Formats: sequence, structure tokens, C-alpha cells
Amino acid sequence: MQLVLDKYENRGFDVLAINLEPAQRRSVLPLLTAMGIGFVPLESDWMWADQQYGVQGTPETALIDPHGRIMFRPYVHDAATRAVLEREIDALLNRAAER
Repeated sequence: MQLVLDKYENRGFDVLAINLEPAQRRSVLPLLTAMGIGFVPLESDWMWADQQYGVQGTPETALIDPHGRIMFRPYVHDAATRAVLEREIDALLNRAAER
């Protein structure tokens, strides 16, 4: 995902890492920083994640449009699925630019 963020961040794309485990809250930002990951860390709880986005387990990935709607639920595990993710991001960003 960091490779994808690096490729698209100049087009307004960002990655939010939402932590739902209270016991991990103090360790998330230091871990992301130590790993050189530029995701924006956020905190929430399981109830919100389930109600807003249907998240019932993690890790979960979703591409969300500027209105907060899930447009894609990518699963990236190799170069081929990363290419699919990049096409989905292109579609999402192009759609946002048309408005």
C-alpha cells in the first residue's frame, strides 16, 4: 500500500490506518513512523467501523470517495492485485476530478 500511496498522493489520494484496538493506540504511530509508512493513523472502535463501513475484522481495505462511500474493497497481495488497486484508484480519482 505504501507504493500505491507514493504513486498517487500528489493527486489527493491518502491512506488512513484506522486502529480499532484500544490496547494498541500508543504503539500505532511509532510503528508506522519506524517502518517509514506514510498512512494517517486514526482511532475508532469496532461499533463505529461495523455501523459505518461493515468492518467486522481487520485488516480491512476500502477505497472511499469524497462523500464517505465505499467504492471498492481491494485485496492486495501481489503485483497483479496491486495493478487492479491502481486501476481502481485511477477510476476513483478521475471520478472525483470530473465533479
